[in-house]
Amino acid sequence: MHNKPHKENAPGPFYVCDGCCTACDVPFAEAPGMFAYDSANHCYVKRQPETHDELNKMLRAVHGAELECIRYRGNDTDVRRRLAESGLSHLSDIPISGIKPVSRNHVTFDVIDPLDESLSPKQVGDLFQKHVRSFGNQYLTYRFTRLVDSPTRASFSYSWFEDIFHPVEFFFIDLPECRWLVVSDVTFALYDWLIAENRFCNVRWYTEMQWNGSKEWQETPW
Repeated sequence: MHNKPHKENAPGPFYVCDGCCTACDVPFAEAPGMFAYDSANHCYVKRQPETHDELNKMLRAVHGAELECIRYRGNDTDVRRRLAESGLSHLSDIPISGIKPVSRNHVTFDVIDPLDESLSPKQVGDLFQKHVRSFGNQYLTYRFTRLVDSPTRASFSYSWFEDIFHPVEFFFIDLPECRWLVVSDVTFALYDWLIAENRFCNVRWYTEMQWNGSKEWQETPW
């Protein structure tokens, strides 16, 4: 794929490649106000991120765009590190070396209200699925596989682009200060859900190696 920027991109480091867009609407969902469509329904960067929160949202749009139409041509060290740790170093026009991908795809959490302590893995999975479905619209449609559950585990996969499905697994682990474990690569969606639900606490993110070994954790997945 060529990296020629769309002519309408706002000046700055992030841009959409010309001829790449499929009008998936993912950038609009992840980074509201920073993208627009031209007369041919091809998206472009309307406005560059101006705050740390907007930068986070722009990076989420980069991560969520399955066709990888959004690229970075800047030289900010932190942005380049975060792209590399997300396995997206190839989306930087300036080559990135020496930084390995880091996937914090394990998250544990507990509940604030004791009444929620009886939630089953299926019920927790249903809550996440309901959160994801709330963002669907005429442009962005989520598809889900059948939820499979047992007393200690529930799982399903979902997609937002063609047949690229992302599995999500929910486990009841009942450890001190962390009742549930979720394993998935959809970390941004899980992070938003855990905050928006307003019923969870003690949220801790791990890489697979950390979860299976040292149990060293941090408060965010990035």
